Amino acid sequence: MEGALPGCTHACLEVPVGNAPDDLDLHKLEIFYWVMELESFSLAAEHLSLRQPTISAHMRTLEQQIGVKLCDRISGRIVPTPVGKLLKQQATRLLNLKNETLAALDAVRGKVRGEFRLGGSSVPGEYILPGMLGKFVGDFPEVKPILRIGDSEEILEAILDGEVEVGFVGFKTIDRRLAWQSLWVDEMVVAVAGTHPWARAREVALAELNGERFLVRETGSGTLRSFSRLLGSKVERLQIIMELGSAAAIKEAVIDGLGVSVLSRATIRREVKAGLIKEVRLKGLKLERQFYQVVQRERTLSSVAKAFLQFLK
Repeated sequence: MEGALPGCTHACLEVPVGNAPDDLDLHKLEIFYWVMELESFSLAAEHLSLRQPTISAHMRTLEQQIGVKLCDRISGRIVPTPVGKLLKQQATRLLNLKNETLAALDAVRGKVRGEFRLGGSSVPGEYILPGMLGKFVGDFPEVKPILRIGDSEEILEAILDGEVEVGFVGFKTIDRRLAWQSLWVDEMVVAVAGTHPWARAREVALAELNGERFLVRETGSGTLRSFSRLLGSKVERLQIIMELGSAAAIKEAVIDGLGVSVLSRATIRREVKAGLIKEVRLKGLKLERQFYQVVQRERTLSSVAKAFLQFLK
């Protein structure tokens, strides 16, 4: 295919710049959105229950209609060009409006169905929400949740960008565009390997942490923020040897004996049960933090989102 990227048999064409289109097909924009969101033609085809050649044809037509290249294939992933990023932002708004309109019509008829986009930081997103969504879908089988997981800052950005309706995060900001509600209390504990000298201790003094190799979450994590807030300036005395991007990565490092960390009890239940990790409390200090439900203050929630928030109560 002349002008296509090497090895790219789908869209992503070098297309001539033409006049701006007079109209856009919402169906093609939806296909484009999912190709960009999933970074794959095949995954988009599976998600939309379409054949992959159909996805490719729609993408090719959209690029030719707009007259600008919309995507590149890089290391096996489909990524948007600068124009593609702009189009995805606008497509997100249009698809949200479409879904909200359909949800409003369903609400009038007393139905709860359709896609529900929500986001969770790592602890609620990986360890709390999946089970709750399973029960929710059991009550409302025509609902299709789409759960986005990232650090707390990423989820807040997704809410403000209109990419998710409701978020669940581990810290609260003063951004007046957002509305917050406390939901769950999370207890954090010192996590050590089953072979660590502290494995048989019920609690240790805070000062004892100073001599340990310490593992922390990355900047933007609610866990790191909460731990830093609870310890204050004492955090600076810790010998931090690694910043890791997920609770799963920290758990593996703890199990391998690379260091100790402070993690949510919810994230280490299975490892504690298996004896791979032991939880230890800090003497005289209760490590608790809140998880918050957050929405964009001026956004009208869909009937599905409202039903889920009511379900959580």
